Amino acid sequence: MPQRADRHEIRIRITGTNNPEQDIEDLKAWLEREPWLDRRRHDWLLRPRPAGGGADGPGDMAVGVDDLILVVVGAVAAEITKGLGIALQEWLRRRREERDTGERPAVAVGAGEGDPRPLDEAGPGAAAPEHPDPGSPADGSGSTAGD
Repeated sequence: MPQRADRHEIRIRITGTNNPEQDIEDLKAWLEREPWLDRRRHDWLLRPRPAGGGADGPGDMAVGVDDLILVVVGAVAAEITKGLGIALQEWLRRRREERDTGERPAVAVGAGEGDPRPLDEAGPGAAAPEHPDPGSPADGSGSTAGD
């Protein structure tokens, strides 16, 4: 996609999972089904994460994983911002429900070259709820000593 003044990049970073490359592909497929994105010219890029990391949530379980960049041509309207936020929150909620033991899935979002900020179900800036590890007694799916 050519460089243009009306070209906007949105950086999406997935952290805290055992297979971030697969999560990137799954998230792309999840977002491609969204009507607000389907109506706009867009493209996907992978860009290396800046060295040194940041305070954007749990650490990576794989070094050298790229960030996903959504490139949108045209004005980035409130529809895209709101639609992307809702879609990412839903994807993250589902990903957390399906997580493996020890995973702490998180998503951060930011403008192109900017440092992404954590996204969670309660909205930007709020602490993400703790979900017990699958199979643990606190999860409700594991057995207890009384069983």
